[in-house]
Amino acid sequence: MKGMKAVVVNLRQLRLLLIVVPLLLIFIFMQKHTLPEMETEPSLPQPKEFYGQFLAWEEARQHFNKYSSATVIDLNTGLQFNVQRRGGSSHADVQPLTAEDTATMKAIYNGKWSWKRRAVILVLENGMRIAGSMNGMPHGQGAIAGNRFQGHFCIHFRDSKTHGSRQVDLAHQMMVWKAANVVKSQIKAMGPEDSIRLFFTAIDQDEPKLAGRLLNGKAGTTAILELFQDYDYVRTYEINRLSEETFEVGVLLGYDSGRKQLRKSIPLKLIKRNSGWKIEMDSVIVLLQQPGSTANKE
Repeated sequence: MKGMKAVVVNLRQLRLLLIVVPLLLIFIFMQKHTLPEMETEPSLPQPKEFYGQFLAWEEARQHFNKYSSATVIDLNTGLQFNVQRRGGSSHADVQPLTAEDTATMKAIYNGKWSWKRRAVILVLENGMRIAGSMNGMPHGQGAIAGNRFQGHFCIHFRDSKTHGSRQVDLAHQMMVWKAANVVKSQIKAMGPEDSIRLFFTAIDQDEPKLAGRLLNGKAGTTAILELFQDYDYVRTYEINRLSEETFEVGVLLGYDSGRKQLRKSIPLKLIKRNSGWKIEMDSVIVLLQQPGSTANKE
């Protein structure tokens, strides 16, 4: 088994070298030839009415009250299904109305329930559209007979909190920003530490385009971010300031279906742009190159 692990590691390192070396050459060229900053924008911008209103939870809950129904539209796929709010004090606990609605929701998650967050538009019975974020995991109790959904799932809104930690969840908020089309303004208003957290949250939630907005330099961005697909999750556990623009960041990289993890501590250098704080590309490359210690999932 040790021999097989060594082969896997060597193949992974070879793949990394084949991608990283050309990227390093590109990065060096870009450092010597200053290019204007570019923004990652959709090729075909959606009209304003396509998105949802950026409403705080305390206001959203007044419109989406208990036992009312609504239509959930997944922003990425355009698929939609109907739900009913069953409760929730810090965010909305909802259930699909029918078995067909449950099937559509599961299709959005590629046929497998997941805690991953997704940007959604909640369309109320009066036509009002509210920006939200849902997870895709049945949990807790459910009370709608025949919908083939074991429990309920959660929809978060601006500034809503989880029921367990009573804290605002950055992954959910990131998706709410996306559903309200305010990602650009939110990133611009962030400090460097929050920009680092958002970058790794975007990677963890399979949002490479959003993560790319937080990198300085666009050449090679896609190839670098694709390397993170080898991991089941990517999370920060510590951020310490070393200088005005340099931070020591502790990162957990989960693999083997989340049962194992690599714990790494690396320096990240950021630069302030008009559009917000950006992480230098070579800092991320160091993360993927540097060996880390293997530990059991905590």
